[in-house]
Amino acid sequence: MATVKEKPRRRDSLDRPPNMSSETSLRMLIFGSSSHVQISTSQSILGQDVFSRFKVNISATKKSSGVFQERKTTLINTPNLQDNRGLPDRVLQKELRKAVCCSCPGPHAVLLILDALHLTADATDILKPVVHYFGEHVLKHILIVLYHKKNLRALSIEDEVKRNKSFSELAEKCGNNYLFFNEEINQTHEGSQTQALFTKIDEMVLEHGVYSNLEFKDAEKRIHIEERFIRKSREKEIRQTMEMLEKKHSGEALAREMKNYEDKIQMECREKAELAVADKIGFTLRVVDYAVAVGKGAFVGALLGFAVGNEGMAIGAAIGAGLGGVLGGAVNAAWSYISSSFPDALRDST
Repeated sequence: MATVKEKPRRRDSLDRPPNMSSETSLRMLIFGSSSHVQISTSQSILGQDVFSRFKVNISATKKSSGVFQERKTTLINTPNLQDNRGLPDRVLQKELRKAVCCSCPGPHAVLLILDALHLTADATDILKPVVHYFGEHVLKHILIVLYHKKNLRALSIEDEVKRNKSFSELAEKCGNNYLFFNEEINQTHEGSQTQALFTKIDEMVLEHGVYSNLEFKDAEKRIHIEERFIRKSREKEIRQTMEMLEKKHSGEALAREMKNYEDKIQMECREKAELAVADKIGFTLRVVDYAVAVGKGAFVGALLGFAVGNEGMAIGAAIGAGLGGVLGGAVNAAWSYISSSFPDALRDST
């Protein structure tokens, strides 16, 4: 296993890192060697059916939430890249954008789930598209989960895996962050494998923080803008429901019902906003590619020209390109100005 800095032991495996509150949902972005291991591990982690029992192939991004021993957990399963080799690139990109939006502001860990009993010689190939879409920085946030269903020959299985050259190369690329996940033990020992998984993720978050990049940050800002529009469109409905609750309840019961309703509305608005941003080829996701293509200076100039239309963008890009070395650090400031000053324009740009 990886050598990590010595840290004081927490009281138990469910204690949280200092940057994670009790209200924070533990977000895991999931890739796998097959749809089967993704489905089995996800359902074992949440202790509930996440997919239909007839589901054998994950071809679209799916977000699932639950609570494990009072800890909120969100799993974002991406299309299985091994089972969907023929998936058109435009479809895959759309599903990965959806995965980004559903795991904003960023996943606490990216799980790469492998079948411990069927490690192939091309194990490292599974990693390539993940790095392609998210960059090499994602490697230190990847936790390899070696799934096996039965508690048979557990020690010998682990020895065989560790002797596997292909796996050793894969593990090294991911900082040797891996653990074994036995479904049978998890069921018979009250989620002990899930606890071990959460403990490992907590350690990685303490070490490296939550994974994020410009795309995640921009998507999160867009989602907040969309949330406000969705909530505003439901103002009448929300007001009428609260008035009804005030007539039916009082005191602590009213406070409890109000909180439950507010939590429900917040969750619904958030999920609708995530899908709205993901389903559109929106401005935010385009500007990420634009920044890479033309350089930070031109990107800043284009952003500053955005407020006056397409001509302003073109002129701004030309000027900004000449000042790229000076203005490169201004990207976030320019975006913050535009998203706060012109939210309607950003929303309509899609």
